[in-house]
Amino acid sequence: MRKPLLLLLAVLPALLCGCREEAPPSQTPQRIVVLAPSLSETLFALDLGDRVVGVGDYSRWPPEAADKPRLGGLFDPNLERIVALKPDLAVLLPGERELGSKLERLGVATLYIPSETLADVKRAITEISRRCGVPERGERLLAEWRAGLAPQTMPGSPRVLLSVGRRAGSLTDVLVAGPGTFLDELLRRLGGVNVFADAPTLYPQIGLEEVVARAPDIILELRSEPVAPEVAATLVRDWRQLPDLPAVRNGRIEVIADYYALIPGPRLPQLYKEMRVALTRGAR
Repeated sequence: MRKPLLLLLAVLPALLCGCREEAPPSQTPQRIVVLAPSLSETLFALDLGDRVVGVGDYSRWPPEAADKPRLGGLFDPNLERIVALKPDLAVLLPGERELGSKLERLGVATLYIPSETLADVKRAITEISRRCGVPERGERLLAEWRAGLAPQTMPGSPRVLLSVGRRAGSLTDVLVAGPGTFLDELLRRLGGVNVFADAPTLYPQIGLEEVVARAPDIILELRSEPVAPEVAATLVRDWRQLPDLPAVRNGRIEVIADYYALIPGPRLPQLYKEMRVALTRGAR
């Protein structure tokens, strides 16, 4: 559970951008390496999986990505294995610039794309499709993605706590999504209010006294991979030690646990739909 979460947190300083120009046909990449799950999912969603020769250790979608060589993660990329694949393009996060510099010195082109906000995801679809010579696919995917994220305001503007990481069985080290994250953006599109919208960082670690003070109506537990039913039940049960919370009193603690839940990529409409179902379940 922790490593995928660390990968998510590592992309937060994504402030640098990649090339915006569409590549000439003679430079269209045919052998692509990518480590970040969000960017590998984008490549496959653009039907470019046949050009992908290697992916990061945490790339789990689509199923055919499992057949690709594994190249390490954000913190431990395997340069030797990457070079052996003879890539002509590396699609990287800004946090992977050290790796990119090494690849550039070896003659491998790089494309840097941040991956945290909805705007970043849109840009990833557009820039990758252009760089790979398939802008029409990017336009189609972007149209579908935008349609799937159309605002669907819920009544009542519920106050929501977005928990993105803690150990089941404990309410210590609770990590939540704050302002400027794609999770916060999705919640606002649904008409919800993030109780930590004023947090000073994107993903703050908070104490229970802060939770009590903010009195969420709903607690949404998001996890980066599927969990067993008993684990999900524990995540819900843990909050009962705070019986005065509106979310606890009204039984409005929900769990969304799957590989798409914390990936800011082309499957966000699926998460958006699940969030709406979870946030409307049990509403009065």
